[in-house]
Amino acid sequence: MRKKTEPHTVFTREQLDVYFASYVGMEGGNPDAAVWFCDSSPQPNGASLLAPLVPRRQPGAWDAAYRRKYRHHMERWQSHQRIARIMAAARAQVFNTAIGEQDWKHYFDHDLYAPQGAEFKLSLFPLPARLSNQTPWSKAFRGQPELLPRQRYLDLCRKGQRFAFIDAIRRLWKPKVVICLGERHLGDFVQAFVLAQARASDQVLQPADQPKTLRVLERDGTTWLICPPLAGAAGLMSDVLLDAMGRYITRWLTPDDFPGALERCRGADREGVMSDDACGPQIPFA
Repeated sequence: MRKKTEPHTVFTREQLDVYFASYVGMEGGNPDAAVWFCDSSPQPNGASLLAPLVPRRQPGAWDAAYRRKYRHHMERWQSHQRIARIMAAARAQVFNTAIGEQDWKHYFDHDLYAPQGAEFKLSLFPLPARLSNQTPWSKAFRGQPELLPRQRYLDLCRKGQRFAFIDAIRRLWKPKVVICLGERHLGDFVQAFVLAQARASDQVLQPADQPKTLRVLERDGTTWLICPPLAGAAGLMSDVLLDAMGRYITRWLTPDDFPGALERCRGADREGVMSDDACGPQIPFA
């Protein structure tokens, strides 16, 4: 999706501030979910800046229509696939079942960011940091003085209504755990979620792989995990680390936090056998 502005349309600072103070630039999913994922910026397939600017007052989701529209693109969305792997591992751990090698793929194809699903995805900033056609920021937003230089745009989000909106929806929905992707954005995560006075500690995620340090912050019934990004040599790249992250977050989760899987399991329970792949393969109940 090409990122551009309408010809001859110059947006004011006030228009941009109101537009950014919404769910624009967020993948969405279920805001009432226990698990939130927060990136610094959306993927290049994120929101365009087109007139008229209409704030998104309700979160989007990967519903059936969305999946049909983007089915030919989704196989290239590696960061989202890695989030699906984390969530598939968490679900398997919560239900005490083995995870198959393709379980993440099923989760990605059917469950990730679903309207009534187990997670919600948001971004600190509403516009992609990298544009899909590799157009430089200065060229893409030429003629938009409130977005140039890019630092002016970042400051608008930080000091304007965008970060305040993020704090407001967190206080409204109260997720159990927020996984913040990219420790180099720690300052922005702290500012957006108002974590300056939060209880803080460091935990080491060390499966049979390179150890990764997680910054753990707790406030107001929510725990934030500031972790490496899902890309790059120092990121959470390996399947071992992704599965370990999934298992780690289950200390805050219960079966109720996977509503679709729980209902399927309860249905199988009434039949006396667990048959759904979310609940494990054909295991008789004791």
